[in-house]
Amino acid sequence: MSDRVKEVVPDLIYAIRSTLKKHGVTFEEYGAAMQYLIRVQETGEAPLFVDAFFNATIVEIDNETRKGTQADIQGPYYLNSEAYQIISERLPHRPIDENAQDMVIRGQITDTDGNPLAGAELDIWHSTPDGLYSGVHDGIDAKYCRGRVITDAQGRYSVKSKLPVPYQIPNQGPTGELLEQHLGRHSWRPAHIHFWVRADGRRDLINQAYFENGEWVGDDCCETDHLDLVVPELIENGARVMEVSFALDPVLVVAAE
Repeated sequence: MSDRVKEVVPDLIYAIRSTLKKHGVTFEEYGAAMQYLIRVQETGEAPLFVDAFFNATIVEIDNETRKGTQADIQGPYYLNSEAYQIISERLPHRPIDENAQDMVIRGQITDTDGNPLAGAELDIWHSTPDGLYSGVHDGIDAKYCRGRVITDAQGRYSVKSKLPVPYQIPNQGPTGELLEQHLGRHSWRPAHIHFWVRADGRRDLINQAYFENGEWVGDDCCETDHLDLVVPELIENGARVMEVSFALDPVLVVAAE
């Protein structure tokens, strides 16, 4: 890591210094920026801030070496692996969400040659039907709208849940202020489902699936408009079906220096 720090940090500092000089940033503006960063830290929004402005760029870099399914941003609401209990039929939902629209998430995990990957694991998480995340917002128990699914002998999986909705990222703090007041942007994310896919000998894949015709699809405040991950609308027995399949790359082999 120290070698990478020596490679990256000087260039990062140079880029920031060059930008300051290019725009003739004043002492007053510099001080305001410092106070802003202090507010980001004091409000606990550092993960949100970094996710909103930089995560998509790291994904672009990561995807340059992928031949299978492209990655997408993780988002700040993934919990540690203990929150993802193995689920066979349905992600648990709150009793108050019982009457929300049903959803079926299903698909197949393969390698890049199309061979099914049995025993692959998918951590799946998404918002509640009112746009909140369990274990993060309003004291909601971390078990809701989260679970781990294991593929069968054909690499297939299927699990039921409740339909998530578009939501605003927290916009009353410094991140929302920068987006809305200073950059003239919005703070909405389209409805989506998160995945973290793992299989032996395969490269982990972090991904999101979006809903065809969903509001804010193609205009995500986090600038991650992977329109190839938008799932066509399909309704079966009143449930929205999300057919989401993944082709996993082999583990990257790093050449010895």
